[in-house]
Amino acid sequence: MAKKRLPPGLVPTGGSLSFTERTIPEALQREHALAPGRWGVLHVLEGVLRFVDLSDANERVVAAPGQVIIHPQSPHRVSVKGVLRCRIDFFREPNDGDSD
Repeated sequence: MAKKRLPPGLVPTGGSLSFTERTIPEALQREHALAPGRWGVLHVLEGVLRFVDLSDANERVVAAPGQVIIHPQSPHRVSVKGVLRCRIDFFREPNDGDSD
């Protein structure tokens, strides 16, 4: 995932709860991807996680206060070791309709 910033003009659509190492969903730790036209920003608020971009096998260790831009349809997963607090903000492309 090459971009370090969101493209301009994206529309915020909400965000996740704050997750810890005990509450992060198992689904986030398995391969998954955002829908077409949907973007995410994963914020690491405390601790460290490993973000794995499966489209290019790039692994990145993200420590607080850090973030990862998640691209539409790009398969990825996270792995957690130790203390963690994180959350995800979601966005859509402006031409992607009004529904989330």
